[in-house]
Amino acid sequence: MFGIILLIIGLTFINGFFAASEMALVSVTPSQLYKLKRQNKKHVQTLENVKRDSTKYLSTIQVAITFAGFLSSAFAGSTLSSEASTWLASFNIIVSAEVMVVIITVILSFFTLIFGELVPKRIALTRSVSFALFCAPVIRIVMIIFNPFVWFLSISTNGVMKLIGIKTNPNTQKLTEYDVKEMIVYGHIKGLYPSEETKMLERIFQLDDLTAQMIMTPLRDVVAIYLSDLSKQSVNRIISSRFSRIPVFKDKQNTIKGFFLVKDILIALEDQRLDEIELMPHIRNPLIVDEHITINLLLTQMKSLSIHMAFVINQKGLVQGIVTLEDIVEEIVGNIYDEHDDIMMKKKYKDHLTYIIDGAMLISEIEKRVGISFSTIMDKNMRIADYIDHQLNTLKDPKHSTTIKIPEGYFDILSTHDQNILQLRLAVYQKPLDTIVEKND
Repeated sequence: MFGIILLIIGLTFINGFFAASEMALVSVTPSQLYKLKRQNKKHVQTLENVKRDSTKYLSTIQVAITFAGFLSSAFAGSTLSSEASTWLASFNIIVSAEVMVVIITVILSFFTLIFGELVPKRIALTRSVSFALFCAPVIRIVMIIFNPFVWFLSISTNGVMKLIGIKTNPNTQKLTEYDVKEMIVYGHIKGLYPSEETKMLERIFQLDDLTAQMIMTPLRDVVAIYLSDLSKQSVNRIISSRFSRIPVFKDKQNTIKGFFLVKDILIALEDQRLDEIELMPHIRNPLIVDEHITINLLLTQMKSLSIHMAFVINQKGLVQGIVTLEDIVEEIVGNIYDEHDDIMMKKKYKDHLTYIIDGAMLISEIEKRVGISFSTIMDKNMRIADYIDHQLNTLKDPKHSTTIKIPEGYFDILSTHDQNILQLRLAVYQKPLDTIVEKND
């Protein structure tokens, strides 16, 4: 009798091992497996081979669990129940064999659920990676032993899956961009990283959706130098422009020659006077890109060529504007202002306070934060982007700057995407002006 009990205990632990193996193998993600391969962990190649076909290893585990459960029930029902009835009869406790089968089955089911299912699976969940590496060689051997049964089960499973219209591709568990975005949101909810990091991670996925045309500085706002005007005054303009790179055109803005790096001019001042500097040798070759190039590809080109400025042209070959490396970085981290930008901003907005606001903010929220009331805006529950759109009717050409003036100040549109206003600058006057709606073409 005790030999049968030990055999049943052994079969229960075998059941638990395979139940835990199933949970551990399913829990190991492709990213975890890739990390294990880079770390060259022991048995990682075996683990990869086992996980290559989920149908095979799951069928193998189910065959092993079924055999363990079948043998355990068989020994308990046929041998243990009769011996238990005989043993109880020696104490004048009469229990029929049929009733004893039920009692032993209930007891066996309880211990099988606890020690053969629940506890092993909980252990496997807490240490899924280490347990998967541990069990992979055993599962691999069992897969070879049970290969005929597994083959038959796999064929049967795939046949049923086809009948109900579900594809049986073993590589269907692919990590998509949507899955990564969901993990970012989940990580933010769980407090793994603050909101600013969440925004940057989300913006990274927009790089292949944004084009050079969307983020470029329009040509009319570009400080440039012409070959016909390479004089002492041009050197002064380059140095005093507060920009580190100055585009160079021939005689009109559609003939690109290159750009000046201000650092080159400053280095030349160490050996030459200002009026002795020759500008022509300092012109660097330009990077010219199509307006529809995505900024992730543009970033790759800039990095490979070590160029921080690109000229954007349209299909007719006409220059539309320029894109700098800073423009691309700002699409990830937000607007970057250096010390010179601050000086220019103070000059431009000398008599008013300025605020950078999101296009999705409600007007009532803006009023609360700024501390003023917009007299001409009646619907305070409207998004500011919707109000601007209503004032302009449609935003036909997002690359041109747009200004909306109100008595309390005015709004500058800073960035748009797919005709949606993403960010604005609010300048609040100290003295109200008349309401004007103005669009700069």
